[in-house]
Amino acid sequence: MAVKKTLIPWSSAKPAPVVMISGSEQVLIRMAKDRIVAAVRKKDPEEIDLDAAGYQGGELAMAASPSLFSTSKLIVVEAVEKCSEAFLTDALAYLDDPNDDTVVLLLHGGGNRGAKLVKALDTVGFPRIDAAPLKNESDRAKFAQARFKTAKRQIDEAGMAALMSALGSDLAELNAGVDQLIEDTSGTITAEIVDKYYGGRVEATGFKVADAAVSGDAGSALSLLRHALSTGSDPVPLVAAVAMKLRSMAKVQGFSGSSGELAAELKMAPWQVDRARREVRRWNEVALGQSLIAAAEADEAVKGGGRDPVYAVEWFVTEVCRLARAR
Repeated sequence: MAVKKTLIPWSSAKPAPVVMISGSEQVLIRMAKDRIVAAVRKKDPEEIDLDAAGYQGGELAMAASPSLFSTSKLIVVEAVEKCSEAFLTDALAYLDDPNDDTVVLLLHGGGNRGAKLVKALDTVGFPRIDAAPLKNESDRAKFAQARFKTAKRQIDEAGMAALMSALGSDLAELNAGVDQLIEDTSGTITAEIVDKYYGGRVEATGFKVADAAVSGDAGSALSLLRHALSTGSDPVPLVAAVAMKLRSMAKVQGFSGSSGELAAELKMAPWQVDRARREVRRWNEVALGQSLIAAAEADEAVKGGGRDPVYAVEWFVTEVCRLARAR
């Protein structure tokens, strides 16, 4: 039998006789699990938890068998990525004859253990929920946009840019930020609103330094940088924020086409493409190349390769400001 493509996003998670959440991103695991559990609980099921790592033969069949206490059951199996041989044998057998009144929710954190079960699920056609980590900012921005859309809330382009600058490096923090903005604000969410809540974050400060540096505004860039350092910000994320902006500019340089087309090709959000295009217009190719070399040198210096991380980040920001003004 041909293997079916059954990997679906967390936002489409729903009950099935057997369903697996596959991946290690805790935010996506929790949200997919919550959707499935909430739907199943409408039938007031008997709920049973199993641990695949310490599983003993026969436990799954016993848990899934008809009960005097409830007509439906929800069985949540943790740590399938560490499953015992007994669990693997029983789970594969269960797929041949699942109980239609039972939802077996399998949580697989990734890795090769249990791969035979994953393949069997796909072959039979039972759903797998994709909970793999979102590795780039574009995917995390799409996640946030989807959360706002589901909540029927609007966030404008500048607001999304500000939110990603402040919280976009960590999905858990981004998700919590989206929740807070949905709950605590009304109307369209703007950059001013986001800055009110998260403008003091290290990430946000770093991106403000980056904005000033790539525009050649040495006075503002160094003032923001020294304030950040004096209030305890670490040089490493500050260098990273400026370097990230430079890399985005380098990605779009010389490309034509719509922002939507480039976003898919470059794995960036459309608003990131538009912003990087506006910023790179002020730069020449040689200066941008030199700034990327400076970024690599500064990154090494602040991570232990230099004697003074504070001096390294100040030198780097000053150098970017100088190169931004080169013609």
